Amino acid sequence: MFDATPETPVASMKDATDDQKIAYVVDKIEELTDEFGTVFSYKLIADYCIYKLFQHHNDVYSSYFEKGNQDTALNWARDAGQFQVIGHTLRNILCGPDDFMAPTEDDDSSGTSA
Repeated sequence: MFDATPETPVASMKDATDDQKIAYVVDKIEELTDEFGTVFSYKLIADYCIYKLFQHHNDVYSSYFEKGNQDTALNWARDAGQFQVIGHTLRNILCGPDDFMAPTEDDDSSGTSA
């Protein structure tokens, strides 16, 4: 992923090769994170992407469920739950002093005590 470079410009990313798509996304993310100047920006981007994937899977689950296809719906709901866990885990990982998403040291949200 880190070494991917587009071979030639494409009119639409729909027509791009896999390497072109990867290079395009990496370039956009790096451009955005350069503006922040902190590793926390990667967490913000990842959190948003994970949320959008969670939301998509939840919507597809609902659609299949409404159509009476419970088995397929449950598969999509399970995967939505996986994205929910990934998002929760990510938000609890501290990524520096700018990280406003992670619990503070005073907040023991893990349910354990020292």
